[in-house]
Amino acid sequence: MRDEGRQGVRYPQGNVLLRDLARDFPVVTHGRGVHLFDATGKRYLDASAGALVASVGHGNREVVDRIREQLLRVAYVNGTHFTTEVTEQLATRLCALAPAGLERAAFLGSGSEAVEAAVKFARQLCVARGQPQRTKVIARVPGYHGNTLYALSLSERPHYKQFFGPMLAEVVTTPAPYPYRSGLEDYERDGAAHYARLMEEALLREGPDTIAAFIAEPVIGSSAGASPPPPDYFERVSALCRQYGILTIADEVMCGCGRTGRFFASELFDFTPDLLVLGKGISGGYAPLSAVLVRQAHLEELRQGSGGFMHAQTYLQAPAMTAAGLAVLDYYERHGLVAHAARVGAHLQRRLRETLRPLPHVGSVQGVGLMAGVEFVEDLDSRRPFPRSRKVVEGLMAELFERGLVLWSNTGHADGTNGDLLMLGPPLVITEAEVDALVDTLAQGINHYFRREP
Repeated sequence: MRDEGRQGVRYPQGNVLLRDLARDFPVVTHGRGVHLFDATGKRYLDASAGALVASVGHGNREVVDRIREQLLRVAYVNGTHFTTEVTEQLATRLCALAPAGLERAAFLGSGSEAVEAAVKFARQLCVARGQPQRTKVIARVPGYHGNTLYALSLSERPHYKQFFGPMLAEVVTTPAPYPYRSGLEDYERDGAAHYARLMEEALLREGPDTIAAFIAEPVIGSSAGASPPPPDYFERVSALCRQYGILTIADEVMCGCGRTGRFFASELFDFTPDLLVLGKGISGGYAPLSAVLVRQAHLEELRQGSGGFMHAQTYLQAPAMTAAGLAVLDYYERHGLVAHAARVGAHLQRRLRETLRPLPHVGSVQGVGLMAGVEFVEDLDSRRPFPRSRKVVEGLMAELFERGLVLWSNTGHADGTNGDLLMLGPPLVITEAEVDALVDTLAQGINHYFRREP
């Protein structure tokens, strides 16, 4: 290991297998609220809450103390043999908040695991109904549902899939609503009918009786930069799914847990799915945790069929994880965090639109609550994206990182290869003053980058 690694500054040649093998990673020593600090003392404003995870901020002692209490009681039990009070309490609280009918919850480790569990539940339900031919899932493009092999199959991330194509499952796809690239004259008026028609065409081409489930993020995450659907979209696609006997799965791993100003993003659109998946912000990053919420009526169908849900993993319902979820949920309620996210989120959206839209190469600014996206284009009139060879979003991320601003990025959404997006999703505890600092630094970084790289 290099000397500076031993001193705790950077360690790209250490023993950790880092995702990017071509750059140094600062060593974070601690965090407080919306800020992270590295071993050199540099402060970063965590404008993406890590990966939209740190919902209650870094170094939250209220949450840590609650988790510690549970760890001293019991940290792990086999979820196929036992349950625990903390797990039962979290399930009761989540189901009480959830859209009507979602009355049971299973807890797993990551969003990808929860997505796969939801798909397996849907498949098992089809078999219980005497419909074993339903083996496929319809997913939207662009979209992202995780990085395990089946979750990746459901996702449209060519750069993630490039080595794994022969190993991925067959998935039916339909275009996802994205106003900036819809080509519609009036997206708000015509969007729902347009995208529902495209989805029905895909179903009919494939054979709707072969499809088990439809999966969608109520607000698309990094794949389309926090893009909400047009009015009535989920009403129309839900009606299609009911018509053809297809189950609906709401993937709220990124957009759920208060980020949109409602605890469940589905509520914004009167969308009541058959299954709902949570992750990321559910534990605030204080433990790996995800959840699958299912309908009691569907569970009864499984009970009468195979007798139960045929799924288990090592950390299924682990109390160390569910303690984090319960502590975070308690913090939300004590501090009115969902209402705070709605209020401060409105300020964020307003500041972003006013400040960024006049800047060079900013094509689109959109979002909901404390979740926002910015698309950069080479030509504003034609909306032509930068060629991927320019690596624009990578350059912007580096510029902003040097300024102590950490965001999330994505590429390829415009046509499968090209397209540059930045995404913001700060901790829900962020203040309006911190939002102002975030937006000002972001604008300065964008201006400086495009002056240097026109």
